[in-house]
Amino acid sequence: MSQPERRLTAILCADVVGYSRLVGRDETGTLARLDQARGILRNAIEGQGGRIFNLAGDGMLAEFPSALAAVQAAITAQDRLDDWAEVQPEDDRMRLRIGVNLGDVVVSGDDLLGDGVNVAARLQEVAVPGGICLSGAVYEQVRSKIETGFADLGPRAMKNIADPVRVYALRIGPEVPWAEQRVPPVAAAHPGHAVFGRLRRRFLGALVVVAVLLVINLMTSPYDIWVQWPALGLGVAVLLPVIRHLLWGRPLDAGSK
Repeated sequence: MSQPERRLTAILCADVVGYSRLVGRDETGTLARLDQARGILRNAIEGQGGRIFNLAGDGMLAEFPSALAAVQAAITAQDRLDDWAEVQPEDDRMRLRIGVNLGDVVVSGDDLLGDGVNVAARLQEVAVPGGICLSGAVYEQVRSKIETGFADLGPRAMKNIADPVRVYALRIGPEVPWAEQRVPPVAAAHPGHAVFGRLRRRFLGALVVVAVLLVINLMTSPYDIWVQWPALGLGVAVLLPVIRHLLWGRPLDAGSK
């Protein structure tokens, strides 16, 4: 039995965001817009020497002679699709996600199969609406050849793919909500938190000093308790910034740095 033909190729996978919702709202209008979106994609793909080999539902798969050609087609397509979608009503606006992978595929007539195709489809699912995600293999091929910035999303486990795939997102389009990557910023601490933190540390330090003095007092003069006087002085020193704030309105951190 002959072995199936295999080759290394760049795969682009595109898919419509929220397609079922759009069809539910307006089936006729959505199908018409899908045809228009596919026309824009087709022009961008063929302009870079690509070939569409599969149209399934609202998706599209294409192969390219190089990873760079695939990424340039994806950028061109998303730029044109962004302009095209801008004039549509917001609830009916059609956005696409695109994934690009460089991998081994199995040739089946005019179709391509295998993990190389499956990874491209999974990358598409990671992308934000209007965005593009690349595999690490594609990133290595194009990182020094295009001016568009990248966001490293790290290794991602993907359904039915044996090993995690490192994912990079392309930063394109004014509406793409990049967040380097999707980690909420840490809120700045309130200035008062730092002040009370210092007061708490000073109070704990004073307690340690008083405890040491108490041990010395009990060991040297168990019948003459004198530790309360230095303890009182330390307490006043720790609370002095608070007293000044309450009586004269001075900042809590005055003289406490």
